[in-house]
Amino acid sequence: MPRLIECPPLLSLAFEERRVLLRLGYRKRAADVNPAVRDLVREETSRARGLVRSRVVAALLERAELPDLPVFRDTEKAALCVCTIGPGLEEAASQLMAAGDLLRGLILDWLGSEAVAGVSRQADAWLAREGLALGLWPGKMFAPGSKGWDVSGQLFVFASVPAATIGVGLSESCMMTPRKSFSFRVNYYKDKTLTTRKGL
Repeated sequence: MPRLIECPPLLSLAFEERRVLLRLGYRKRAADVNPAVRDLVREETSRARGLVRSRVVAALLERAELPDLPVFRDTEKAALCVCTIGPGLEEAASQLMAAGDLLRGLILDWLGSEAVAGVSRQADAWLAREGLALGLWPGKMFAPGSKGWDVSGQLFVFASVPAATIGVGLSESCMMTPRKSFSFRVNYYKDKTLTTRKGL
């Protein structure tokens, strides 16, 4: 039976203005950025902070509970995780686009993608520490839908992790709702040479 792992408090997310400007095509000097566009990015960043509701849930599985798939090869245990920033930002971005304010809507949507990536990085770092505390070596996080793990792997993740407790659901096509959600696994190995995670 998968065992829930209690997630520590998440840190506030730091949005990098540069990354949003890169998505908008500004790849040169900061001085080349249209001041009106920069103002839009800063306004939507402020809005995004008020809309993000970061939540994480994870479970620890023993070797015998894992399917016989290459993504779990040689692992002693594995953590499965689902994280989200909630539906608020996604809904606000959709409303802006529906009203014809496409640029603001796109900026807000991109900020949402940055936010869920930031939450998943925090969750990954936490689960790496959990593995080390067990005396095992954590591997890199790996998500269903990546090369080598079909998106149908979401079915196993959602059968093992109570994602509904953080408001995340799964469609018949294995897409998560809200869209600004992310799931992944972290393998734990007895042998350090089996992990490609750096900095251990």
